Amino acid sequence: MFVAVEKKTNEPMPFLAEYEDIDYIDLSTYSLPDKSIPYLLGEKISRKFEMLALEKNGNELLLAMKDPKNIFAIDSAALITSLDIKPVLVDPEKLMQKMDEVFYKQKQEETVISNAVPDIEEKEKKKEKEKKAESATVFKEKLGNILISQNAIDEEQLEKALEIQKKNNDMPLGTILVQEGYINKEQLFNALEEQTGIEYFDLDGVEIPDEVIKLVDKKLAYAYTLLPVKIESEFLYVAMIDPGNIYAIDDVRLATGYEVRPMLADKDLIIEKLETYYQQEIEAEPESEQFEEIDLENEIEKVKEEIEIEVKKEEQVEKTINISDVENAPIVRLVNMIFKSAIDKRASDIHIEAYEDCVMVRFRIDGQLVEVMKQDKKIQQILVARIKIISGLNIAEKRIPQDGRIALKINNKNYDFRVSTLPTMFGEKVVIRVLDKDGFNKEKTELGFFDDDLVKFDSILSHPHGIVLVTGPTGSGKSTTLYTALRELCKPNVNIMTVEDPVEATVRGVNQVQVNVKTGMTFASALRAFLRQDPDIIMVGEIRDRETAEIAIRAAITGHLVLSTLHTNDSVSSIDRLIDMGVEPFLIASSLVGVLAQRLVRRLCPKCKEEYIAKEHEMKILKLNEETRIYKPVGCPECNGSGYKGRIAAYEILMINGEMRELISQNAPIETIRQLALQNGMKTLFDSCTRLILEGITSLEEMMSVVSINE
Repeated sequence: MFVAVEKKTNEPMPFLAEYEDIDYIDLSTYSLPDKSIPYLLGEKISRKFEMLALEKNGNELLLAMKDPKNIFAIDSAALITSLDIKPVLVDPEKLMQKMDEVFYKQKQEETVISNAVPDIEEKEKKKEKEKKAESATVFKEKLGNILISQNAIDEEQLEKALEIQKKNNDMPLGTILVQEGYINKEQLFNALEEQTGIEYFDLDGVEIPDEVIKLVDKKLAYAYTLLPVKIESEFLYVAMIDPGNIYAIDDVRLATGYEVRPMLADKDLIIEKLETYYQQEIEAEPESEQFEEIDLENEIEKVKEEIEIEVKKEEQVEKTINISDVENAPIVRLVNMIFKSAIDKRASDIHIEAYEDCVMVRFRIDGQLVEVMKQDKKIQQILVARIKIISGLNIAEKRIPQDGRIALKINNKNYDFRVSTLPTMFGEKVVIRVLDKDGFNKEKTELGFFDDDLVKFDSILSHPHGIVLVTGPTGSGKSTTLYTALRELCKPNVNIMTVEDPVEATVRGVNQVQVNVKTGMTFASALRAFLRQDPDIIMVGEIRDRETAEIAIRAAITGHLVLSTLHTNDSVSSIDRLIDMGVEPFLIASSLVGVLAQRLVRRLCPKCKEEYIAKEHEMKILKLNEETRIYKPVGCPECNGSGYKGRIAAYEILMINGEMRELISQNAPIETIRQLALQNGMKTLFDSCTRLILEGITSLEEMMSVVSINE
């Protein structure tokens, strides 16, 4: 409990605080217990957001505010200080007076010390510069006045430069003065150093060690036009064109684990050094990062220990980071461990979840979520921030969902990671979809088709025109089936075009288009454009609405083979789904050539699966009349104790014939169409799973988790 928080009274401001259910402090009678606390935010930020840091209690900061409901100000304070913020209401006039008192006294003390000790030692000067650099930049005097006082320019030259600046609002005054030839760069930086109190660093001829450069990601360096220069103790010195940019400073601090000391530097020299050390400008897409081979379990334990040290700033524990390692910052290494562990465990998704007292990491392995790590709540913010930085997201924005991507090279294979963040009650939840670029390179014989199903699959793809649908829930392997079909159909004499959201894998010889709703590139608009591109085969990632469905079906009727997906429970239901979208039954009847419904079921681990005689109720479920041996999961180190390893698809293939087209065009009940399909030899998802059970590939309990036993 903060001692500063007062009880409510009948005065106007406390009454308002009571009405708003917010604590109030009378700053006229309040004394700071620690005069260094306001400098956690610095004068520039304090005045910008009209707030003042008062007291620190553990991991909580008491913050006096003109508007305690200003979420952006609170978020900014939390980001800068890495503390939980407790806002309190204060009188605006008294707040300004208190800020003047706090920051003016500090300046007076600096002036007295400077006058009293003119021959201060070089070491003390260095400390003073570091102290100034640590706080936010406070401009004591206008740049033009400083240059005039230094006899660098005269009043007339300043007036001319200001006139030019009025016509070019985005151009800094210093840049104009240099371009007009009134001053040189050395004079400009001398003046800026005096104005900001931040040291100027001349990059000309400076050699920067590789281990320092590698601390800051290329994307981050180019985004803020900054360059890491050197490390002294726990401080990383960074050359910047704008040393007052607190967001840049905080991003670097979160990404590296070091306290940042900003330094002024020439923009041209920074860009020149960036091109020298990072070799090329950052591209729109993140580059692949090579992960080295490591002992995962030992490394994760080491990182956990270092993270514990890293977050206990209030205890002033010295950091133990080996800067010779490229991935030396503990939080950077922890994130890398999570990614590598996900790949090693064959995870399809990574969940990072915020709870009241901890942050939990779970992997989705073979369709099931498995807890792999639980960490102290204190690392949540820096863990999420690191992921947002490398996926190109805004780390300061925590109130809305964001989407990004990361491309990494792990174990000599390329992977894409699709990142999604979502604000929750106790912080941001991050879900990362793992996309193995090589995982879509499967032959049709690897998909899990039985021999008779493979014949049907080939028959459907052999049609010169018509629409082929693949149905199933999210994560059922529809994309893999479609990519396999595209590779099967891709020939030098065929023009194949796809529109996808997103493009999950590239196929050589196929023209692939990414949906971009912001620019108007939707499934429907892309399909219209495709019809003017002389296509033979079209693939639509998903039919989501009537417009897309009608264009796809008309393309199929006019001589194109169209492949797409739908979200339905079985193959026959896709007909009903298209009718519900508003597509005429006669159009469906004349265009549809086949539907594949599919589910993914887990494979029994071949090392530990156990054979047994099916019990009576199990035989009834499987519709068996005689004693049958089937298998069940056991669990071993090979399968991490789950009893399953990998997944295989179960299929239901609906082939459309003349009799069925007649029923569809007459808008016959869906059950009538299903009965006709069964009479024609269609094997249901239930039948497919039963065959997998009898062949010892999966278990009865796994089948019951993905299909209805009442089929």
